[in-house]
Amino acid sequence: MDVDDPLVKAAESVQALITPSAVGVETTFAALGRTVETVHADCRTISETLEALGDALSLVSQGAGAGQEWGGFGLISLPIVGAIRAVKAAASQYVNQQTGIPLKTWTELVTSSSSQFDGYISQLDIVAELSLQYHDRTHGAVDPERARQDVATLLHVLWETQAWKQILGGVAQLGKVVEAILQIELGGDALGAEMGSPSGSAGIAGSLQKRLKEVQSRTVERSGDLREWVLQPFVELRDRVKQLPGQTEHLAHEVALLEVMLELEIAELQALFGEISRTEARVVGMRAAASVILPELADRLGDARHRVSVYEAYLDRLTRANQSGQVGDRTYSVLAEEYHEALRDSRSRLSSLEAQAERWRHDGATVLDACDTWTTLQLDLLAARRLAEQAEVAGDRLELLHRERERLAEARTILSVL
Repeated sequence: MDVDDPLVKAAESVQALITPSAVGVETTFAALGRTVETVHADCRTISETLEALGDALSLVSQGAGAGQEWGGFGLISLPIVGAIRAVKAAASQYVNQQTGIPLKTWTELVTSSSSQFDGYISQLDIVAELSLQYHDRTHGAVDPERARQDVATLLHVLWETQAWKQILGGVAQLGKVVEAILQIELGGDALGAEMGSPSGSAGIAGSLQKRLKEVQSRTVERSGDLREWVLQPFVELRDRVKQLPGQTEHLAHEVALLEVMLELEIAELQALFGEISRTEARVVGMRAAASVILPELADRLGDARHRVSVYEAYLDRLTRANQSGQVGDRTYSVLAEEYHEALRDSRSRLSSLEAQAERWRHDGATVLDACDTWTTLQLDLLAARRLAEQAEVAGDRLELLHRERERLAEARTILSVL
């Protein structure tokens, strides 16, 4: 990683904030775990929609094979089979006209995407479990060999993430398919034509043929009901698929942050054991400080302040209740001792966090400026490559740099109110 001298000098002035450490690794894992929770929840919501849409499309896409599916129900199944075939014919036409892509291709996309979402959720579970393991470890007790295995695991998840996210664009378009299908207008003639093909009655005895015609007649009369029955799953899914563009956009934004976190955690572990250069380690340290350590500090500081205020309020109310005679002296003594002990612990933790916050107030702007310089340099390098090579290069890298710059802007806001 190439970094100019001014950037390195800026980083050197705040070594206490940016030096990679086991504590920093654990802090990044904590932030990574929460990011995974957000992505996991969003993935699960979209996955449930894909699964329901896949079930609806599988019924419509049965086509000629629908007879086998319903064959065990005898003649009573004929109206259903006819409705499915008629809806499929119309749906195929409408979908192809309005999207330019065959219904079969969309159905395969939904099936494939649903499977890929399930697979990716299992990858997120791996990272969540790894984050919990680091949370349970003692500060400083990071085993080098285990850490190298964890780096390999995180690299695999990072690669899986980069490949998996490519499906989000297609998933966002699925609302068009449902809207096209719901525009179907099937009258009795269309449904009767599907039911009345020669193959459906050839060779059938007179009485049986008469019964078949009666079923066909009732089918024509009730074609609207049958059409609604076949299309009902799409009606129920309409509002859900309309949300897919917004859901996938939000998910893509969170996944970009997840990629940044994964990249930082991998680099922090490598820096901790000297597997990257000192210059790279400095850059990783300051990026982690801005994107992870500072936001985490702000959250913990807020929690500590709240905890102190809670126990102060408990003691105040308990004291007033004792003075008014609502709480006896013995009860007061026991409970007050418990609250005082919790308050001492809370104030001690708050004092430690306030010391860290004071260091950030003094030197934090230098760290954020250095990060901004590094990010600008990386973006300039990508722009220069496009000019020199006359091609789009590292599109994913560009996306992640912009996401990290957003995170940097959030860090500046945090620092201003720390």
